Amino acid sequence: MERDENMFDIDTYAREAAEHRHYLHAHPEPSFEEQGTQQYITDCLHSLGLNPSPIAGTGVTATITGTQGPANDKVLLLRADIDALRLTEETGLPFASQNNGVMHACGHDGHTGTLLAVAHWLVDHRDQFGGTVKLLFQPAEELSPGGAEPCVKAGILQNPDVTFVFGMHLWNTFEFGKVGLRAGPLLAEADRFELTVTGKGTHAAAPHLGADPIVAAAQIVTALQTIVSRETNPLESRVVTIGTIDGGSAFNIIPQSVHMTGTLRALSREDAELGAASLRRIVSHTAEALGTTATIDYQFGYPPVINSCESVAFLRPILQQVVGESNVVEPEISMGGEDFAYYLQQVPGAFIFLGTKNVAKGLTAPHHNPKFTFDEDIFPVSVSIFVAVVRRYLS
Repeated sequence: MERDENMFDIDTYAREAAEHRHYLHAHPEPSFEEQGTQQYITDCLHSLGLNPSPIAGTGVTATITGTQGPANDKVLLLRADIDALRLTEETGLPFASQNNGVMHACGHDGHTGTLLAVAHWLVDHRDQFGGTVKLLFQPAEELSPGGAEPCVKAGILQNPDVTFVFGMHLWNTFEFGKVGLRAGPLLAEADRFELTVTGKGTHAAAPHLGADPIVAAAQIVTALQTIVSRETNPLESRVVTIGTIDGGSAFNIIPQSVHMTGTLRALSREDAELGAASLRRIVSHTAEALGTTATIDYQFGYPPVINSCESVAFLRPILQQVVGESNVVEPEISMGGEDFAYYLQQVPGAFIFLGTKNVAKGLTAPHHNPKFTFDEDIFPVSVSIFVAVVRRYLS
C-alpha cells in the first residue's frame, strides 16, 4: 500500500483507535442495548472538551467547529455504528468479549474506535479545517428497524443542516488496504419476513387424518426459490433466504404448525415490492394446495445504499491520495444491508469499504462469524481517510 505514513501525523491517533477498539470489543452490547458503550463514548468525548449528547436512545452525537479561514456553512456528518451481535466469540483474543453470547463480529468496534480517534485529531487540529463536523455514534445498525432512521427523525441532519455525510465499513472480504468505492447501488435493501404454516396435527402413523405443515413448509421453501430463478431479470439481483424453521415436538407426531423466518434482498424498493408480492402469492397458494393455511408478516427493511456519481467523483482523488491510486477499486455490489442508506436518501454523501483481510496473518474469517477479527494495522489508514475527507471538504 502506498499511504504516506506521516501524511497527517496520524500514528498516535491510530494507536488510540486500537485502544478504544480493545475496550469496546471486550464489552460488546447488542442493538438497542448499548448503554455501557454510550457511556464510554460520552466519557471519551467529554475528555476532549466536547459536549456530547444522546440521540436515538443509546447513540451519541457531538459537534466540532473548525477555525481555518472565514466561517462557512458546510456541515460534514461522520458516522460510526456501535452495536454488536448476539454471537459467542471464538477468536481467543486477549481482549475477547466478556459479555457471554455477544460479540463484535462485524467491525463496529473498529468503526467506533476510528471515529473516537478522529474526534481527538479534529480537536487538536481545528485550524486545519473550516465549517462544522458532526460526529454520530449510531446505535442498532445490525437489527431492523435500526438506529439510522430514528437518528434522522431526531434531527441529526438539522441544526445545523448537514451538507455531506460519510461512512465506512471495515471489510474482511477485501485485501488489506484496498478501498471499495462505487457509484450507484452498493448494498441491497434488506427485508425480513415471518411465516406460520398451520395444518392439523395427528399421529405420524396416520397422516391421512391430518394436514402436515412440515410437508407444506418444505414445499414453500423450495417454491420460494423460483422468485429468483424465474421471476427476477437475469441481469438484476434478488436473494430469498429462509433462515429458521421451527416445528414439531416428537418423531411420531405431525405438528399443528411450523414457523419460519427469512429475508428478501433487492437493489431497489420497486424490486423488493415485486418480490414481496410474489412471496405472498407463492406461500399462500402452496399452503392451500396442501390443505394448510399460512400467515405472512412481511417487513420492509433498510433501503439500498446508493452512492451518487457526484459524491464518488469527489471522494476518489481524496482516497487515492491516502492509499494510492491502484488501491481504490470498484467493489462488487453486496446483497448485505446497511441503514446508512437513510442518510443518503436525505443528503449527498457516500459509503465505502476498507479492506482488512490479511491472509499472511490468518485474518480471513467472514463477518458475523465467531472467529471474526481484523488487522489492526488498518487504523492509520482508517483514521487518515476520515481526516482527509474532513480537510478536503471543509477547506
